[in-house]
Amino acid sequence: MTSQAPEAGKRRGRRASYADFVRDVERLCRRDPGNRAALRAGLRRDLDHPRARPMHRLLTTRLPEQCDDRTAQAHYTVASLIAAQPRHAFALDREDDEDTAAEQDERIPQQSGGSTEGTAPPEVAAPEDGSSDVGLPDSTPYGTSFGAALGQAVTAKGASMRLSAAESRVNLLTRQSVRGIHLHLPAAVNQVRATGTPIDWGQLLADLVDWPHRSGRISRRWLQDFYRITARVEG
Repeated sequence: MTSQAPEAGKRRGRRASYADFVRDVERLCRRDPGNRAALRAGLRRDLDHPRARPMHRLLTTRLPEQCDDRTAQAHYTVASLIAAQPRHAFALDREDDEDTAAEQDERIPQQSGGSTEGTAPPEVAAPEDGSSDVGLPDSTPYGTSFGAALGQAVTAKGASMRLSAAESRVNLLTRQSVRGIHLHLPAAVNQVRATGTPIDWGQLLADLVDWPHRSGRISRRWLQDFYRITARVEG
């Protein structure tokens, strides 16, 4: 028990940091089309590619401390995938509206004779996705895998993905090396998003970070999630 507790705490901490990174990237894309273009240009590029240079300004301070190249590449890839979404995916959310309102309030001078005493500070709402500094509960060690997203794309109503195409895609992805998974993900993400299926960017980031050491385990989970979901189609 004692040996498992620190590891569980580290896992929750990592998941919280991945969720924070995803929120930061989405905020960057919403607030400035130039940021979105700079991040999108990094698709299928390694860290030293000239097209990736504008990304360093946006992402360097958002990477984990003592980050090796493979971990950095995972973050850059996910940032590029997020930025490559259609423009309507970055509509201002409530958090951005509140930030904008706060900035406007700061620029408005107080009226003479007015008093702010007794005014309660605004409450800070918890993130709607349930994430926080304490991370996720131990009962949910994983989010939604990309294999599950491919399965959900098959079962999506309306413009669903063909089962044969999704099965070929998940099998292709799970056979990839570290370099290969970064190269093949953009096409797969496009296919999933075309069906309106959401992607758990935080979990995808976690899997890409762990891919060099745990690709077999991650591949098994992707395949099992995919076949568990698509079994209802075949049945």
